[in-house]
Amino acid sequence: MGYTKLTYEQYLDCPSMYGGASPKWAKELFEKGYKGICAVDFYDDVFGEDLEPERMPEDYRTGEYAGIAIERVEKRDSDGNIVLNKRGNVRYAARRYTITQGNMKLYDLIDRSDNFCMIAPISYAGRTRKNENARFMYALCIEIDNLEPKHGLDELIFSWERTEQPLPRPTYLVCSGTGLHMYFVFERPLPLWENIFIQLTEIKKYLTPRFWNRYVSLAYDTVQYEGITQAFRCVGSITKAATYTMAFECGPKITIEYLNKFLPPDKKLNRMYQSNCTLEQAKALYPNWYRRRIEQGEGRGHFIRHQPIYYNWKQKIIDGATVGRRYHCLENLCSLAVQCDIPPEQVEADCREVAERLERLTVSDDNHFGEYDVMCALRTYYTAAEQAYRRRIDFISKKTGIELKPNKRNGRTQAAHLKRARAVQAIDYPDGEWRGRKPKADIVRQWRQRYPDGTPTQAARDLQISRTTAYKYWSIIPTGEKPPAEPAHRLFGGM
Repeated sequence: MGYTKLTYEQYLDCPSMYGGASPKWAKELFEKGYKGICAVDFYDDVFGEDLEPERMPEDYRTGEYAGIAIERVEKRDSDGNIVLNKRGNVRYAARRYTITQGNMKLYDLIDRSDNFCMIAPISYAGRTRKNENARFMYALCIEIDNLEPKHGLDELIFSWERTEQPLPRPTYLVCSGTGLHMYFVFERPLPLWENIFIQLTEIKKYLTPRFWNRYVSLAYDTVQYEGITQAFRCVGSITKAATYTMAFECGPKITIEYLNKFLPPDKKLNRMYQSNCTLEQAKALYPNWYRRRIEQGEGRGHFIRHQPIYYNWKQKIIDGATVGRRYHCLENLCSLAVQCDIPPEQVEADCREVAERLERLTVSDDNHFGEYDVMCALRTYYTAAEQAYRRRIDFISKKTGIELKPNKRNGRTQAAHLKRARAVQAIDYPDGEWRGRKPKADIVRQWRQRYPDGTPTQAARDLQISRTTAYKYWSIIPTGEKPPAEPAHRLFGGM
């Protein structure tokens, strides 16, 4: 079995409890001042709360992704007997585990298994670790094997501490038995779109031989180039030498800008998003966006929806919620409160009002709906995660049991639909009353009635409209009409 709470410092308190030996290079890293970190803290820091929540397979949501851990187990036949290969050696199979928010399945695997367990700092869509299913990279990991016994570790550490041509400093160093794994953990996970996947692969190919040089490794002439989705031995799990994989803190999390400092121009990660322009071009074209998203690290923006949508859904809950769907109805009200920018005191008051109504739907003593349900629903409002902003109508309808139908264009394209809507609008409001203010043609007409000898330039200046607009409506209005009876300041806002 493994140990998810084991650090090197705890190992020193009782070495015999953990097999009497530590993984290679752990003692040297500790003596150099690096602090040990257990598996729970390590993977909590790598994945954070970013993985999808634990849920049933039928409730899987597109756009949320999980980690995948692998346990190597002995392959057995239908009778339970171990399967051997032609040479008489044991055959092995891979047993996969879906790792969701909180990493509890991963920690359970590490604590109970005596087998080789590994995981990549990658999230996936679906159940297989295919490259095309990779969605986010949380850390770039580079393995160093066969360290030179006398000075290999010193040379490796010197590679990021030197002032001349330094290499990036890893966030963690993991002793995997005989070698080291360097984890460069990103402050924000990187989306693995095809262009980014290719760039990160090239970056790893560039950095690996520079760390794995002849001063660091005895195998410098046989460098191993793993893919960026390569899985590595889990921290806290057992190694081939019957020791336990241990991690050490080495540096802070890294950013794209930090990583780019150590790369030549043709290797820089400068096409972060699904756009044809580079980050440098985006900086010039969209300075506000660049400052907010790249420099300040803010999240993506969101549109604020009309508040009547929120109140309409509140009424739908009161009219249509059923037992067994009450919590989902209330939780979605909190989601809409986020989208519609409803103040917190209003949201809490509405939730308790609705909860009181929902409590009346049952008389069962073991099925009350009260304050606990309200507080769980309000968590969606106060965390305001990305999922609170982006919910499909079909998903909401399925979870709440309340039928919702999207607006339809009856097979028309958006352009054709809008053209038809504007035509109907012109029939219903021939004078443009829907705009809520007087059309430009009306105010130009009234200005010409008031000042029949005026010019379009004067009208544009007085009415604070463009000269183009003034000329557009000038010729269709005959001169010589009597001025209106109402005073000018009522027509032109006090001019």
